[in-house]
Amino acid sequence: MVTIRTFASPVEAGMAKSPLDSRDIFCRLIDEDANRYGGAPFAMPIRLVVAEDQAEEAERILKDKSAELPESFDAGVDPAFPKEPKDMDEKILEELRGVRQANRWLLVVGIVVLILAIDLVYEIPRQRSPWSPVYQAVRIYDYPRAVELAKRIVQAHPNDSYGHEYLGYIYFQMGNLNQAEQEYSRAYDLSPPQGIKQKLEEIRKLRDLQNRTQPPATPKPWP
Repeated sequence: MVTIRTFASPVEAGMAKSPLDSRDIFCRLIDEDANRYGGAPFAMPIRLVVAEDQAEEAERILKDKSAELPESFDAGVDPAFPKEPKDMDEKILEELRGVRQANRWLLVVGIVVLILAIDLVYEIPRQRSPWSPVYQAVRIYDYPRAVELAKRIVQAHPNDSYGHEYLGYIYFQMGNLNQAEQEYSRAYDLSPPQGIKQKLEEIRKLRDLQNRTQPPATPKPWP
């Protein structure tokens, strides 16, 4: 079976099928119930299908304007189906447009809520972290205040390797390689990841070089 026509209305589909039936063309209407009760005729059109070997003849009959419907033809309009399908189609399209617009707003609201939720997930820990003022001081290159604040945290948590590592980073940015080496060494003793070891070796090389050359370049904030 092959599809030769599609229709948005059961009436139109029935009118097209009737002349084919009267000429013994084997044909059927597909998706008629889904079209009628699905709520959106254009979304589920009715398909007129015929036997493949009769498709040419069926096309010729449908194109023949002189073909008339038999007197016994019954449009078969369902009482539940609107008497004015065009008006109903317009109403359905308007409803679909309204649903689409509502979905767009829901999508926008959902994205905004998601962004706010993500921001809160990251912002709340930052606000609660005692290191937040230190990070802010480093960002504006206020290293003396950053050192003062970091020392207080390190004194309160002397066995926290991160505190010594970050304090060492601040000293390094200030060009104080001796203090930087001391803090990085302490961090390495507490928790010796490879990254701290490499940084410690870098500081020692720079310190040796500093004894013969100028201080290192302008410090940069913590990444």
